[in-house]
Amino acid sequence: MQNPTKSSKPVPIPDVDREDSKMAYKWRRVLPKKYGREPSPMQLEPKQEIFDELLKRANKYIKDAIEKYKVECVGHAKFIDPRNVIIDPRVRMKCRVPICFGYGSNLNCPPHSPTAEEMREIVDCYNYAIMVSIYPPVENNIFPSILTGVHGDVNLLNEIVSWVEAEATYLGYYLAMGFKGGPCVGCGMWTAEFFKDLMQQKKLPKCPSLEGELCRQYLRARPALEACGVDVFATAVKCGEKPLYVINPEHDKTGVPYVAWHGIVFIM
Repeated sequence: MQNPTKSSKPVPIPDVDREDSKMAYKWRRVLPKKYGREPSPMQLEPKQEIFDELLKRANKYIKDAIEKYKVECVGHAKFIDPRNVIIDPRVRMKCRVPICFGYGSNLNCPPHSPTAEEMREIVDCYNYAIMVSIYPPVENNIFPSILTGVHGDVNLLNEIVSWVEAEATYLGYYLAMGFKGGPCVGCGMWTAEFFKDLMQQKKLPKCPSLEGELCRQYLRARPALEACGVDVFATAVKCGEKPLYVINPEHDKTGVPYVAWHGIVFIM
């Protein structure tokens, strides 16, 4: 009989041997192209002519990016009032209830991303912002094709948002800051290869930034709006965009009229 006064050590759960995934997070060109333009003076006040130029460039780049990547997609950019950005702590909590596949996977998702409280404090510092909206193919966002299709849509949005932020900076608004909807997918996370190995229960490589290494997309990667507590659905509607649909795994593409992805660049 076991001595009740003597504590027994818990039996450790044995590790399961799993094959390592051969997926590798990829580098992309991080240095901007040189266009030979003169440096812009630092801007401390809003200037309508600069705002007009920035919006013109943003809309042109959205069109050029869609053509470049040959996506059946439409999109546009417009100025919005940051006071219309709705921040709700429940949105960030939805990353945990139920647990999202992106939770803890990179620095742009919870628990590493800015909190709703931090985001509210930052948004309150801005008086001008640009919302970027793209309306990609519905089938890319329907289960199970979302596992292979949505990666390109989110990457497109991320590239546009980072470019608009960079252009605002080049035009003198040096505190411009961009956020986008959706997970961090720039270097290969959440690609078809990633999900294939995930379903086969292989050991997937961790995001390099969580391993103390340099982010593979350090000039492009942007935090997810949802991860920072921004209610993207309600914010988009408040800013004049079309109401969105809640898509569940049982829905097919014939029942969903459209989908949209939104990003926000805070200017000054």
